[in-house]
Amino acid sequence: MAKGKILVMDDEDLVRTVAGKMLEFLGYEAILARNGEDAVQLYQTHKDSGRPFDAAILDWLVPDGMDGFKTMEQLRRIDPEAKGILSSGYSEQDQDASKSAAGFTAVIGKPYELKTLRETIESVLGTPQEQE
Repeated sequence: MAKGKILVMDDEDLVRTVAGKMLEFLGYEAILARNGEDAVQLYQTHKDSGRPFDAAILDWLVPDGMDGFKTMEQLRRIDPEAKGILSSGYSEQDQDASKSAAGFTAVIGKPYELKTLRETIESVLGTPQEQE
């Protein structure tokens, strides 16, 4: 049984695939989306089926589609309690300033590190941190 279901939206195939594999290694079910439009559709479909996502990791910039901010706005319309993690390669100051304004619960920098990914997900979901 998975610890939770996480939606990963990133326009880069490699980032999306690696994030999915890392989440599965950590015991989560990962569902992958190429852009915001796909992410919103998946979020709605899973919510309607009675198996909603526990959190979504959304890429800040998506050149050919809806970015993380617009996507989070749409997810909040579907589910006001939606937990979003902003995924970014930008500096922490930029991330922190943008996170709260857009309704994100947390921020994670790229490239992902397994320990940071685990800690971020556990923090967002309110699950106990495992000792190293």
